[in-house]
Amino acid sequence: KEASTPVLVALVFFVLTTLAFGVMWYMQLSDIQAKDEVVKQATAKTTSAAGEAADAQLKARVYRLYLGIEEEKDRELVASETKGKDKIAAEVKKIQEAVTKLAGYDDPTKLPAELNIWGLDDKGLALEPPSKGVVPVIGDAVAKRNAALAQASKDRDSYATAVKTIESAVAILEKAKTDFAQVASALPKKFDDDLKKEIEKFEARKQQFVDTETRSQKELETISDEKAKVERDRLKLKDQVSVLQSDVATQARRLQAQLGGDSSQYDEPQGKILRRLPDGIIEIDLGSAARVRPGLTFTVLPYDYPEKGRQSRIRRFDEVNDRGQIKSVDRFVEKATIQVLEVVSPNLSRARITQEYDAIRDGAMAGDLLYNAVWRKGSADRIALIGIFDINGDGNDDIEMVVRDLTRMGIPVDAYFDMKKREWVGQLTEQTRYLIEGNKPVVTEGDPNREDKTKLLGSIADAAVAARNKGLQVKNYRDLFPLMGYRVKTNIGPDKINQATAPYLNRVPVAQPPIDPN
Repeated sequence: KEASTPVLVALVFFVLTTLAFGVMWYMQLSDIQAKDEVVKQATAKTTSAAGEAADAQLKARVYRLYLGIEEEKDRELVASETKGKDKIAAEVKKIQEAVTKLAGYDDPTKLPAELNIWGLDDKGLALEPPSKGVVPVIGDAVAKRNAALAQASKDRDSYATAVKTIESAVAILEKAKTDFAQVASALPKKFDDDLKKEIEKFEARKQQFVDTETRSQKELETISDEKAKVERDRLKLKDQVSVLQSDVATQARRLQAQLGGDSSQYDEPQGKILRRLPDGIIEIDLGSAARVRPGLTFTVLPYDYPEKGRQSRIRRFDEVNDRGQIKSVDRFVEKATIQVLEVVSPNLSRARITQEYDAIRDGAMAGDLLYNAVWRKGSADRIALIGIFDINGDGNDDIEMVVRDLTRMGIPVDAYFDMKKREWVGQLTEQTRYLIEGNKPVVTEGDPNREDKTKLLGSIADAAVAARNKGLQVKNYRDLFPLMGYRVKTNIGPDKINQATAPYLNRVPVAQPPIDPN
């Protein structure tokens, strides 16, 4: 019994100890579980708070960007957001709807551009953050409002000044009206007095005029009688002068033929060559101011021609006559002839060289003078044509072509003699200066058309006399055309002349030559 007591004590101690430790462990385990639950709940709250904080930061960035008061990296973080795009879009949409409502609109798309700061795309996602927020826009609006207020203040001042000016003008107008009324009341009486004086003067002058007119009428009757007598004498003298002019012209042609020279002379130069271009193109100092037109021709002579004279351009040539004999003749040779192609400006035209006597040693160059016997700056002599004009030696009369060419040059052709109808086409006037004679039919022995040619020559002679009676100067085309720079063939043989005459004869009907359409 004594031996079992320690064992029993030990057993009780063991049981009590085990119970104590078991209760202690149970209590400790319960505390640990409670603490774990608290930690878990705290962790959940922390996570939720972190998410809410992140959302709040994201919203704050959105609002700062919208307002235009962004902080560093706000734009970068919002632009790089991936998971929060829907949240950004929701905030932008909420802001946009609020602004739309406050602005009094029912649709965000109707917002003015200044208030449509940040919008959504077609998928409902927010667009790129705005570069300029609401605050800067409001600042600009305030600045504009202040400027408008300042301008309005200036306008009010200007208006007040204008009102004062108008009031002053009204006062001046009222004074002027008063002055005018005073003058108007006094003017009629003065006008009546002045009118009576003028009527008296007029009646006196009228009587003086009647007396003078009576005397003048008597003197006019006397002068008219004297004028009629002088006119009769003038007509007689004119007939005598016409006969003398015809005789002088005939003698001059005969004398010139004996001398072998050219009776025509060059007058004053009309212009000069400015420069020579490639391909025979030259520029001259005449243009629209001188009424130059394309087609006008000129003869080119050296710059010193006025000093050296006509003799400096005389050249000797050996020619073979109809008998085959060689004969030396002296002829006047120009440097070149030109034709205007284009009028460039008031004092510039371009022309082409149509003929050049010696392009190497004596070619046309800058400074050379331009001549035309019937054309002057701004005007031209009016001419008439008579005879056969075979300008290319083909046996056809080219008178219609000559008329067109001269008209194109600006040289008016008042009339030409129609060899078929034996009458003038057009009209010779007091302004017509030259009668240019072409070739005439050549009558030979045994000619079957002698009678018709003689009649045609008579008609030509009568028409020429009528032209001379009107005061026209007679020039042969061989003399005048070269002085105009108009190149035609002048050495036409009798056979070609008669061939060109044939269509105008009655006994030998020949088809009319074709007319050049140009």
